Amino acid sequence: MWYSNGLRTIDPDCRTGVNTMRKLVIAVAFSLAFGGVAVASDYIVVNSSDPAIKRGQAFDAGAKVALGAGKSITLMRASGELVTVRGAAAGATIPGAKLAAADAARFEAIRSLVQPPPEGRTFGARRGGICPAVESLVSLDDIVRTAETSGCKTVARQALDAYLTKNGAAPETQQN
Repeated sequence: MWYSNGLRTIDPDCRTGVNTMRKLVIAVAFSLAFGGVAVASDYIVVNSSDPAIKRGQAFDAGAKVALGAGKSITLMRASGELVTVRGAAAGATIPGAKLAAADAARFEAIRSLVQPPPEGRTFGARRGGICPAVESLVSLDDIVRTAETSGCKTVARQALDAYLTKNGAAPETQQN
């Protein structure tokens, strides 16, 4: 439907408001597609015999990984489930099904503990007596809760390493 405002003929679909909204929708779509939106993966690497695959790297279930023959990686889900994947000449496929979106926050908390701590000096003092003892953190829930406590991330990292060692994925054997 076309109409005239007296000076020119106007197509109502090409009014400024519609064009602006269309541009905004396209911009949002591109920013979501290419903007690095944090989407949780399904597995975190906790141990690797392949130097190309680093501890803390994340993979989706069903992903193809360039893991050479004789190499292996140990993966952990947000639930605490550990899986070891062995490489072959054609690489390896990460097993399992996609995680629910509700596990995204827990996944990121665990991932931050698995990744190497930042180099250099960090600010933020730990007050004595606030963080629980490493030995008292035996479940993954306790470890994640402690990691979210201000100043207790180092204790949570140590507890996670002990948890992984107890469950057969000792981070000390990592070769990267």
